[in-house]
Amino acid sequence: MTWQADRTALWIARTIAGRAHAGEDVEAFVARGTDSQILVRNQSVESITTAESGGAGVRVRVGNRIGFAHTNQLDEASLDAVVADARDNARFTQPSDAAVFPDPDGVPAAYVDLWREEWIGTTVQHKVALACELERLATSSPGVSGVKSVSWGDAAGESAIVSSVGVESYSRRTSCFLSGYFIGRSSSGRTVTSTAYATGRCPADLDIPAAAHHAVVTLTDAASASRNAKLPPQRLPVLLSPPATAAFLAVIGGMLNSPESHPGRGPASLEADGLLAAQGVTLLDDPTDPASFGAARFDAEGLATRRNLLLDRGRAAGRLHDAASGRRAGAASTGSAMRAGYKSLPRAGARALALLPGDLDPAAALAGLDFGFMVHDVSGLPAGTNPVTGLFSAAVSGRVIRGGELAEFIPHTTLASSLPLLLQGVQGVGNDSTTLPGVAKGNTVLVSGLSVGGQTSAR
Repeated sequence: MTWQADRTALWIARTIAGRAHAGEDVEAFVARGTDSQILVRNQSVESITTAESGGAGVRVRVGNRIGFAHTNQLDEASLDAVVADARDNARFTQPSDAAVFPDPDGVPAAYVDLWREEWIGTTVQHKVALACELERLATSSPGVSGVKSVSWGDAAGESAIVSSVGVESYSRRTSCFLSGYFIGRSSSGRTVTSTAYATGRCPADLDIPAAAHHAVVTLTDAASASRNAKLPPQRLPVLLSPPATAAFLAVIGGMLNSPESHPGRGPASLEADGLLAAQGVTLLDDPTDPASFGAARFDAEGLATRRNLLLDRGRAAGRLHDAASGRRAGAASTGSAMRAGYKSLPRAGARALALLPGDLDPAAALAGLDFGFMVHDVSGLPAGTNPVTGLFSAAVSGRVIRGGELAEFIPHTTLASSLPLLLQGVQGVGNDSTTLPGVAKGNTVLVSGLSVGGQTSAR
C-alpha cells in the first residue's frame, strides 16, 4: 500500500492533548513519514533502502515546570505511557518563568503548498533512471574520469501539533534530491573531485542538466589549477557567490538570534536601533516563501510562521523567538520555534534566511573589478567563527579576478575578517536569488575588502 499523508498525525495529537488532567496543560508533537535512498554507480544500482517512521513528543506543564517524553510507538497504551512519563518528569525539572506554551495568537497561516501528489506515484524505476541520467550527463564530459557514487533520496511526511491551551496545526510535505560525487585528474595526474546536487519537492523540480554542468565546471576548474596555486595574503575586494553568501547568512543569523549567550559582546549585542551593516543589507527570515528550502506553514509549537526582519537597511530590526525565549525577552513568539524531530524540544531559530535582492548585476560587478577574488565555496565557517567577537577564518576556493575577468582558480586558501566588518563592507547585493539546501538563500554580494590568503585563524 502506498504511504499517504491522511491526517493520522493530527488525530493522534488531538487524542494526546485530550489526556490533560485538571491543573495541567499538555502539548503533543506527532510526526510520521516515509523515505527512500538509492545508490547508483556505473549505471547500476548498488543499494535501495526504504523506511517508514513515526513518533510523538509530549510536553506536560504543571505550574512553572515542564516535563518532556517521547515514544516511537503510536498505539493507545504507548500514548498513555508517554503522557504519564512527561507528567512524572515535570516533577523533577527546575521551575522557570519561561515554562510556557504559546497561546493562539490569531496570525493566519500563509498558503504554502509543500506537498506534491505526483511524488506518491514516482516508481523506483523512475528514481533509478534519474540517478543514472545525472551520472550519464556528468561522465560524458572528457574532464570526468570516474564516479564515486550517485545518490537519490526522497521523503514524505506529515506532522501535527495540538495543545490543551488551544493551539492546533497540521502540515505535510514531500521532498527529493539527487547528489553525485565525481572524480577527475589534472594534467599532472593529481586526483580532483566535485559534487553535483539537485533538490525539489518532486522529480519534475530537479534540474539535472544544471547539476551535472556545475559538477563538470567545478571539476574542470580544479583540474586546471596548479598544484602550488596560492594567493599571497592580502586585502582584496571580494565577490561572494550565492552558495558562499548562504553559508555566511546561516552563521550571521544564528549570532543575531543568540544575544543572551554573549551579553554585551559581538554582533549579537547590538540594540534594536544599532547600525550593523551597510544600508543595502536587509536580512529576513521568511518561511512563508514557498521557494525557500525551509518553507513551512507552522512553527514547531503550532503557530503560523511569518516574515520576520532581522536587519532592515543595515540596522538590527528584531530577533526570532519561540514561546520560552519570548517570555524571557518580554516579547511574543515570532512563530520561529524549531525542532530536530519528535525526540527534541523546541528552540527559536531561522528556517528561511534571505537577503532582499539589490540592484547589483553580478556580471557588471565582476567587470568593474580590476583585481579581486571570487569566492565559490566556503567550508569550516561555523567552527572557524568566534561566537563572541564575530572574527572568522574559513577555507575557501574560487578564482582570482584580473581586469574584470575570472583568472586562475585557487582550490585552497583562507578568507578571514569579522562578520561586522563583512556586513559593513557590503557594496552591493545582487539582483539574483538562488534557492539552496539549508536555512538560507544566496545572492551574489560585493564586499569592499576582506583578507584573502594565508593560514590565519580567528580563534
